[in-house]
Amino acid sequence: MIVTVNPNTKKILLTSIPRDYYVTLANMKKKDKLTHSGIAGPENTVKTMAQFLGTDINYYARVNFTSLVTMVDALGGITVNVDRDFSAGGYTYKLGLQQMNGKEALAYSRERHSFADGDNVRVKHQQDVLMAMLNKMMSPAVITNYSSVLKAISGCFETNMSSDNITDLIQMQVNDMAQWTFTQKQFTGHGVMQTGGAYMPNTKLYYMIPDDSSVSENIAAIKAVLNGQTVE
Repeated sequence: MIVTVNPNTKKILLTSIPRDYYVTLANMKKKDKLTHSGIAGPENTVKTMAQFLGTDINYYARVNFTSLVTMVDALGGITVNVDRDFSAGGYTYKLGLQQMNGKEALAYSRERHSFADGDNVRVKHQQDVLMAMLNKMMSPAVITNYSSVLKAISGCFETNMSSDNITDLIQMQVNDMAQWTFTQKQFTGHGVMQTGGAYMPNTKLYYMIPDDSSVSENIAAIKAVLNGQTVE
């Protein structure tokens, strides 16, 4: 997921990219599914996506399932706007605003088998969870007590953003308590079974071939947010 943040306009764009997207890997100089870029580390994924988007990516953060649970619980839970009724992981979700703890948020963001358009719905739910976490983080009750929250989630995520940068961003929010506008988008494409991927060239695997119009639309949206313009 690419998170584009403009602190001046207070706009955040969440753009999800399918893990099987067929892109040129920065280290291999050949195409493969995006998720294989991580074989060479998160820096390679960042470089791969920066080249694909034609824009700099300043920072990255990587979390795992356990980290998500810990982070949501450290926030005291989150409120997610559930978009449909379904059950997953032993939990039941109902249309509308719903309070979730870490395990509930993880199950919500992982489920795809309950939906006809499984992967796209899962991507949407992952964005919903991240948006709920950001909103909770920026709430007065949490952000004014940010040091204890940061201590609770210490070691939960891997990032190249310095602690000073993180503190500066938090302090900016503490000072102005501004309201942020969120926009959600995702790259689309069509799935194929084919051989020729950089890492497993002789094995037939599933790939998602990018839709050119979707790529153009999403790149334009990212650049619009960076330039302080309106996103369609």
